Amino acid sequence: MRMRAVGLDFANRRLGERMVPEPPWPGDGEVLLRVRYVGVCGTDRFLAFWEFGAPPPDSDFLILGHEALCEVVEAGRGVANLAPGDLVVPIVRRPCQPPCASCARGRRDLCLTGRYTERGIVGADGYFTEYALDRAEDLIFVPAELADVAILVEPLSVVEKAVETALRLHDDAPRTALVFGAGTIGILAALAFRERGLEVTVCSLEPEDHPRAGWLREAGFTYEQVPTRRTADIVLEAAGPAAAAFAAVRALAPLGVCGILGAASDAAGDFPFRSLLLGNQRVFGSVNASPDAFRRAVEDLARFDRRLLSRLIRRCRFEDYVETILGPAQPAPKPVHVVAEGR
Repeated sequence: MRMRAVGLDFANRRLGERMVPEPPWPGDGEVLLRVRYVGVCGTDRFLAFWEFGAPPPDSDFLILGHEALCEVVEAGRGVANLAPGDLVVPIVRRPCQPPCASCARGRRDLCLTGRYTERGIVGADGYFTEYALDRAEDLIFVPAELADVAILVEPLSVVEKAVETALRLHDDAPRTALVFGAGTIGILAALAFRERGLEVTVCSLEPEDHPRAGWLREAGFTYEQVPTRRTADIVLEAAGPAAAAFAAVRALAPLGVCGILGAASDAAGDFPFRSLLLGNQRVFGSVNASPDAFRRAVEDLARFDRRLLSRLIRRCRFEDYVETILGPAQPAPKPVHVVAEGR
């Protein structure tokens, strides 16, 4: 049997659809999944413009889709924590083999060798297809009541790691947070900081009358169009341009901590070393997420403003991938392809 899949043809450098074999029945420790939803993000767009990524070994086709919500079809022998009908979110990164020190201690997100694989990104197929096979230890259980927003677990896991790092690095009790970027990551970061008691401002390029600015204000956040003169105890860059990263560092208050999540280029710029030293400030970069960060994402998602979460999502048909991956941005920043509705 064969199934539809959306991915990248590396031989012809083309985004397209292909019929691929269905996965086999699960073996020991494995789980057969029916894919319900697949999310699209900036990583998929970079992949489709051939900026990075690689297909599985001995293949010229990479199935896209690293953000997914799946339903368990069948659990193999030895899988005691999952049953048919359960909803799960897959962890994107898989440890290097043999495992480095970080991967061996369960922190695949901190892999030291760079020989990891990432489903739908490098070395392993993703979930923009009908069925998938996974190891049980690479799946995070999601309560059924979160099904409508659970596609946000993967991007939120990236935020959870960065927020935890920023709070751990700050030498006092931070009270204010400034988030650069009003995309999915930026809005989720604003929600995560508020959940931890910080006063949050979101700063982005969208004009004051943009729908996202209105959604944020309605949800109780302060929104400002860049540039901003604000400073904050914790600043998180989730915008993309290198200029946003430089602006984020300059917005640090004394003892401030700045996390860089979205800077997509190595463009040169001025860096305030004197302020960094005299202000006892810290800057860190963060990518990917640990299994614990995925679990925290599920817990936080249940507490967040559901109306704002729902506004982030734009549901699309399976076949609309050219528009969502290569087309212009829309007010709702998270395109979500419906692969199979719940049964």
